[in-house]
Order: sequence, then structure tokens, then C-alpha cells
Amino acid sequence: MNKQNSANGLALTSAYLFIMICQLMIPHYFRNGPAYLICTFIWLLGALAMIFLNRRFSFKNPVDSTEKCTQATHEAILIGLGLIATLAAQILLTTFEVNVLHQPSGSENTNMFIEIIHQHPYYFLCPVIAAPITEELVFRKFLFGNFSSVLPKLICALISSTVFSIGHSDGHFIVYAAIGLILCYVYEKSGKIRTSMIVHMLMNLTVMLINL
Repeated sequence: MNKQNSANGLALTSAYLFIMICQLMIPHYFRNGPAYLICTFIWLLGALAMIFLNRRFSFKNPVDSTEKCTQATHEAILIGLGLIATLAAQILLTTFEVNVLHQPSGSENTNMFIEIIHQHPYYFLCPVIAAPITEELVFRKFLFGNFSSVLPKLICALISSTVFSIGHSDGHFIVYAAIGLILCYVYEKSGKIRTSMIVHMLMNLTVMLINL
């Protein structure tokens, strides 16, 4: 792995871990204060910072070095298909997990976001805007795209999706892993990390609106 690759990955991962630590610690110390307002501000600012770091420590990996969606219509079609695929995967695989693996039907992560949003509506920006940006830059850009310079893409996609699933700690391992694989596919087919970001945003938006 070359220096540019390492610098890009270190910058993105460090920023992401800082954001996640803040999300865990701030509500603990500001239980009766503006905890979620601070969390929202940090997550949104962190997402912008990660976009800046990705440009500052730029590295063209094997995925984004050849942009395949050269026209807006092609990218729009890929976004639409990606959104349908992620939502279908959630429905089908959740049904499998509930009926076969006897997992609870609800998502702890989604329920947590919904509970917070009911009390603090502005927090809606975190799962719909901030989380997709930060997660795509770490799990897809770094773990999938950058590592594709030293490992086969399929192996990188499996690693990225597994870590993505474990990171959500939701119990629905298969569902999150499948979503991760679909987002890797969208990124690979477009050659643009923004495409998987948009699919991720639209997916989270749909899920939030349905649950709200």
C-alpha cells in the first residue's frame, strides 16, 4: 500500500472514529443539555471535514480511477437501481432473519434514531446526510476502493461489508452485509463515491420516513 493510499485511509478513518466517539460520549455528559444539537453539529461538520480530507489526501484507487458513469442519466439509473436493491435486500433478508434465524424484526439503530428524532427533529440530518457521507468514505472509499490496489476487489468488498455490518452492532448482520455489498457494487460500477453516497442517503431517508 503506497503512501498516498495510507494517508487517505488514515485521515478518513481518524476523522470517522473521532465523530463516532463524540456521538457516544456527548449524550453521556450532556444528558439534560443540548447534547443532540452538539452531536448533529459535530457529525455534519465532520462529514464536511472528511470530504475535505479526501480531497486533501487524494488517492485514485482502482475503483475511482476509471469513472464509468460519464453521463448524468447513467448515474441516475444506477442510483435508482441501487436504491431499489438496498430496500429489497432489507425486506427479503429481514424476513429470512426473523423467520429462520428468529431475530427480532425491528432495527435497534433505526429505533434509536427515530426515538431521538421525535424529541429533536433536527437530528434527522444525521442518519440522512452525515452518516451516509462518513460511512461511504470509510467503508467504501477506503476499505473497498483503496484496498483494491493490493487485494482482489471481491475480497475487499467482503471485508468492507463485514466491517460495515459489525460496526452497526444491530444483530441484523446479514442485512447490513448485503447492503454493504450493494453499495460496493454501485461504487464500482460508477467509479464515483458520490453515487454510493446518494444511494445510501436515499435509502436512509426512505427508511426514516417509513418509520416516522
